[in-house]
Amino acid sequence: MPKCSIVIDLGFGDAGKGATTHFLASQQPEESLVVRFSGGHQVGHTVTTRELEHTFSNFGSGTLQGVPTYYSAHTTLFPPAILQEGNYLKAYQPKLYVHPLAKITTIYDIAYNRVVEKQQGHGSCGLGFGATIARDRDEVYFYANDLQFPWVIQQRLQSIQNFYQSKIAQQPQAVQEYYADELQHYDEAYFIESCLNIKSFYEIAQLAQLADTYQHFIFEGSQGILLDTQHGFHPHTTWSATTSKNAIELILTELGDAQITMYYVTRCYQTRHGNGPMSSTTPVTLINNAHEANVTNEFQGEFRTRALDPDLLNYALSCDAIHQQDLSLTKNLVVTCLDQLPDFSVEQLLEQLSISFTKVYGSFGPRLEHLKILK
Repeated sequence: MPKCSIVIDLGFGDAGKGATTHFLASQQPEESLVVRFSGGHQVGHTVTTRELEHTFSNFGSGTLQGVPTYYSAHTTLFPPAILQEGNYLKAYQPKLYVHPLAKITTIYDIAYNRVVEKQQGHGSCGLGFGATIARDRDEVYFYANDLQFPWVIQQRLQSIQNFYQSKIAQQPQAVQEYYADELQHYDEAYFIESCLNIKSFYEIAQLAQLADTYQHFIFEGSQGILLDTQHGFHPHTTWSATTSKNAIELILTELGDAQITMYYVTRCYQTRHGNGPMSSTTPVTLINNAHEANVTNEFQGEFRTRALDPDLLNYALSCDAIHQQDLSLTKNLVVTCLDQLPDFSVEQLLEQLSISFTKVYGSFGPRLEHLKILK
């Protein structure tokens, strides 16, 4: 029976899913596969070792342990970024397995995403993830399977260019100009070249084909439950299911009977990177946060922090339970960044949460050895 670990952020993202995935991958690296089941290339999961600090966007956070990554049909890929990050990590032999229907983001998706975000200010990363999902729903497709055929790539790009050109033509002149500016330095030949040159980093596969190859499947979530397309707060949500919903479906349909363990991750304080509401708890003063990877972004906006709100954690836990179909699950809690709030009481937090966890982990720094079992 395979072992499945599902890493889920209980907040608005940035809680430490990458570090948690890195920790889990270290347990059985030769037998493990990281599975990306939501989001796409817009994620930024930072892993810190003694040798390297790296923010993963296109490869799973087990890569430094030699663990490959599977991208499901729920995700997106941006070939130029895969090529750049893959070359940077070459010493670690990064490896991707990609579902044939994983969606491909183009520069046209990115440009349109940025045009929309400049007008609406919803807090997007500005990397085209939402635009890619929306385009796919409008039946203008570009899939990982297409990357193997140069002529098909060219046709897909032409269709997508025409699709956005018709949308932009209906916008005010200033918007049209902004879109044109975003595309000013776009080199389509380089994009196509990137699509072809990433072949050394990936194989097309479905998860069921890998079921007998690996024993530990680590499902690395994206963003957080409070940004979920169903359970977040419109319009400041992502175009993705950030609960365990997709992971559970993949396990049941492609892996069969499995031992499932949840790892719910939260910092010991509330965070939000981008526009949108936060719970009105008290401000917090942080220390030891020199490794903070979140910085002010033109599209996301500022990185904000406040005291943790147990009610929001309980809300997130209740939302996730909806999608677990009465399965027998082990549920663990990971509380990160405890070195930044030395007076924070994990015991008090546990008393305010609606469920009892089998294990509680605490992170007291950015590296693997700083993660300890508290309960």
